[in-house]
Amino acid sequence: MMTILFDVIGRRFMNTGSVALQELEWHFHGALFLLCLGFTYMENAHVRVDLLRENFSKKTNRIIEIVGCLFFLLPYCAVVIYFGVEFTLISYNSGEVSATADGLPYRFIIKSLLPIGFFLLGLSAISILISPGEKERE
Repeated sequence: MMTILFDVIGRRFMNTGSVALQELEWHFHGALFLLCLGFTYMENAHVRVDLLRENFSKKTNRIIEIVGCLFFLLPYCAVVIYFGVEFTLISYNSGEVSATADGLPYRFIIKSLLPIGFFLLGLSAISILISPGEKERE
């Protein structure tokens, strides 16, 4: 939050724009999103089609949750982790930096959050699978 305030105040009142600050803002937003995926899933706060879900029984919703985790979420997490690690390693080995001269170095740091975030989401999915069901999650 302070990064955004400092950047906006600097650009508006002091005529000092900073590419590095702007990149840091989207790095923070990306980190926040990726690292909170698993937490959001555990708290049952992610987007669902509630119009359909509210008409099903708890048992039906649990079956849908299990099928969704096993056949969609966990395989998707595995693919993103696999390619995300490769993506990060390529960035690290090449010494990738920002495309702009004033940007941030070490681009691999933000790219490493992609497999980390999906690993946490996968752990959350496994936790949901082994939990007793909706009774504890409501």
